[in-house]
Amino acid sequence: MFLRNLVFFIFLFVFCCETKKPDRSDVLARVDGETLTLNKAQHLNGDMVLQKENISKLVSDWITNTVLLNRARALGLEKDSVLIKKRDVFFNELVVSSFIKGGFNPNITISKKEVLNYYKNNKSSFFRENEEVFLEHYFTEEIRLSKKINSFFTLNKKKDINISDFLIEVKTVKKGRTSGFFEPYIFNTNKKEVGPIRSKKGYHFFKILNRYKKGSLKGLEQVYDEIHQKLYKQKEMQLSFIFLDSIKNSLEIYINPKYQ
Repeated sequence: MFLRNLVFFIFLFVFCCETKKPDRSDVLARVDGETLTLNKAQHLNGDMVLQKENISKLVSDWITNTVLLNRARALGLEKDSVLIKKRDVFFNELVVSSFIKGGFNPNITISKKEVLNYYKNNKSSFFRENEEVFLEHYFTEEIRLSKKINSFFTLNKKKDINISDFLIEVKTVKKGRTSGFFEPYIFNTNKKEVGPIRSKKGYHFFKILNRYKKGSLKGLEQVYDEIHQKLYKQKEMQLSFIFLDSIKNSLEIYINPKYQ
């Protein structure tokens, strides 16, 4: 939260200091003599397209931060040496981060063989610690539609309903790590279809695609993306060290041996 507000303050500071062409976009809000225009709001949004439904929150945040910033300035906090040092450190970190993102673009490829070898050599880390269920989660707010979904699953009545319209997620659920409300319905049964389960929001149905016992081994297809990401990160880190060393080697660097 502090970091986000600090970034917001930096943007506000830039707006106050920069000299630009007159901004004739719509005025969204004012705080004393300061104005938030549509162009400024878009810039605060990272120059990305500003969705209409997000403008209200952005305006509210801008007003809050502007009011607080003005009060802080009135107390002289913008001249506080400790805050200035923190600002400089933060800005330097942003510069370094920007340089790394722009200058370090490794060409990394991970082969299927590498993923397979990692899986074979690290099988002990892929045994399930909990009972798991791979399922589809269907939901509707209307009791009329819940009856149709129930008929679809229990009576195989597929007319007058497109079941995919009610599918909200497909995921793996671990016992002990899911909602306590749904867990008994999912794990304390051998049924393939579970529901309707009524909650405060509406009616839930679960189609069980697979059940996995505690201690069973996860298949390669289930952990492929996880392994791929891990190998990618490893290579990225190795190449980042090489990248950094190449920069260091181009400069004269002295370290006092007394403090090594």
